[in-house]
Amino acid sequence: MRTVFFFVQSATIVIVTIFYSIAVITFMAFTDRRVFYPFARNWSRLLLAICGVRVKSEGLELYTDGTAHVYVCNHSSLFDIPILLATLPSGAAIMYKRELEKIPIFGWCLRLSPFIAVTREDPRNAMVSIEQAAEAVRNGGSALIFPEGTRSADGSLGEFRRGAVAVALRAGKPIAPLAIIGANRILPKKSLYFHAGTVILRAAPPIEIPDTIDRTAEKEFVRNLHSIIATMMA
Repeated sequence: MRTVFFFVQSATIVIVTIFYSIAVITFMAFTDRRVFYPFARNWSRLLLAICGVRVKSEGLELYTDGTAHVYVCNHSSLFDIPILLATLPSGAAIMYKRELEKIPIFGWCLRLSPFIAVTREDPRNAMVSIEQAAEAVRNGGSALIFPEGTRSADGSLGEFRRGAVAVALRAGKPIAPLAIIGANRILPKKSLYFHAGTVILRAAPPIEIPDTIDRTAEKEFVRNLHSIIATMMA
C-alpha cells in the first residue's frame, strides 16, 4: 500500500511540475523572466501540500523590507528548494548544477529562468556564476546559495565553500543566514519514500562583510558563518 501511495504521489508531482514548467516557459517567452518567481512559489507550495509537508518559519520578518539579500542556507534534501521558494518573502536566484538542464521540460524551464547554472568541475565557470549572482543582487534581486555545494547524507552540516562570501563582497550586501531543520527526513538521500511532517526554516540577523577583507579574514568569516548556521540547526 505504501508503494502504491508513493507512486501516486510521484506521478502527481511529475504532472504538476510539467504543467508549471510549460506554463512558466510560455509566460517568460512573452513577458519577463521575473514572472518565474510567482510560478515557482505556487509550484513549491503545491508540492509541499502533496507530500504533507508543513513549514514553520522563525525570524523571516528580518527580511521583509523588500531589499536584496544574499541568503546562505544548509542543504540536506531535494525539498530544500521548494521549502525556500514557498516561504522566503521574495524570489531569489538559486545556483543549480548545469546537468539539471538535461531534464526534459523542467530543465528547459531552468535554463530560461533567473536561476544561475554552475559547472562544478570548471573553476572559471564558477567565477562567472558568482559574478552573475552578485549582479542579480546589485540589480535589486536576491541570491540563494548552499555553501556546502551538495546535499548532506544525514542532515549534518558539511564544510562551507567561499562562494557565498564572494557573491556578498561583489554585491556589497550582507549575508542572510538561514537554517532548514528536518528536511532530510522528508526524502532522505537515496530513499524512495516521502515522509510527511513539519520542517522549520529559521533565519538569523544579517551579517555584514567588511569592504576589504584578506584571505585569512575571509576564512575566519566563513568559519564564523558555519558556526552561526550550525547553532541555528541545533
